Amino acid sequence: MSLWSVLFARKQKEVFDPNPGETREMPARPYRILHADVPFYSDAECRSEIKWGRLLVLNCEDPCQKHQTVECMPTRKRYSQGQIVQWELDKDRVWDRAWYVNPDTGKKEKAWARAVEFVGRIVK
Repeated sequence: MSLWSVLFARKQKEVFDPNPGETREMPARPYRILHADVPFYSDAECRSEIKWGRLLVLNCEDPCQKHQTVECMPTRKRYSQGQIVQWELDKDRVWDRAWYVNPDTGKKEKAWARAVEFVGRIVK
């Protein structure tokens, strides 16, 4: 490929698949999805919804842990409540600070200051 064609080549359109995929391998630290498809917002008042992503509430179900770890993570994949997933992140997708309405309490809460996008495969 010539230098000219590299410099002026059109960027290929990103291909995105909302299917997270599956695995039969049980992770050492499995995570269960407590809440899926939760909207999140760019403001603390939860008025400016981020339309191109959703929030997941995940619970680490590692039997060796003394306390339960609950994580809020951004994703563009489609998940359902109750699924077990592997902890996998897309390091190239970083989301800036966000807030959400907690589905359990109905209160507005900070989701994260910066977060890497969650792309974990579903354990079958």
